[in-house]
Amino acid sequence: MHPDVAALLAVQDDDIIIHDIETTLAGLRPRLDAMAAERDRAVSSREQARKIAASEERRRQEVAARVSQHRAIFEKNQAALNHVTSMREAPAATAQIEQAKRMIDEDELELASIGRHLAEANRLVSERERIASELDGVQAQARDSLAADQARLEDSLRAARAVRDEKAKKVPRALLSKYDRIRSRKRVHAVFALRGGSCGHCDTTIPMQRRSIMLTTGAPEICEGCGMMVYVTE
Repeated sequence: MHPDVAALLAVQDDDIIIHDIETTLAGLRPRLDAMAAERDRAVSSREQARKIAASEERRRQEVAARVSQHRAIFEKNQAALNHVTSMREAPAATAQIEQAKRMIDEDELELASIGRHLAEANRLVSERERIASELDGVQAQARDSLAADQARLEDSLRAARAVRDEKAKKVPRALLSKYDRIRSRKRVHAVFALRGGSCGHCDTTIPMQRRSIMLTTGAPEICEGCGMMVYVTE
């Protein structure tokens, strides 16, 4: 094997390592995004429960205030009835008392219903606050672990790139430039051994004349079928 090709293959080996590290690093982002989305859902659910509870509390206060008003009317009408001196005035006063009493009864039924809804809403708030709090604790540990993984991978990536840069110095500039252009197509491998008389990547037959040149010079050629670099191993 030509020494330039051997040097280039060494660079490709490092590029594969670098690609694997970069892929692993990129894989951390979806995990972080998934945790953020889960956290957002928990917070949204908690806030929704809080809004419902706040709405029920406002209703409770409004109805409670209405009960107080109707009780005041009831007491006022009761006092008026106690001071009635004419039988003609008594039915009207009594009717007002009955009406106030009905309103109080209706308000108290509504107040009891709101109380049940409010209790359930508060229970839901507590439950969702607990879930959000527990999620914070779990995610804090996961984020710390991911941060440690990220730091370790970034260190490995820097070291791998440094090693690759040193090996790349042993490859002729023109050959390395051609290799880099091929890899810029986001392919992991760019250099393949000649297999029989065909490209080791796409099985396209390499013309005899070009194979003879490759055997003579040892230099790699570009496959007309796939555009990859092909070299001879003899």
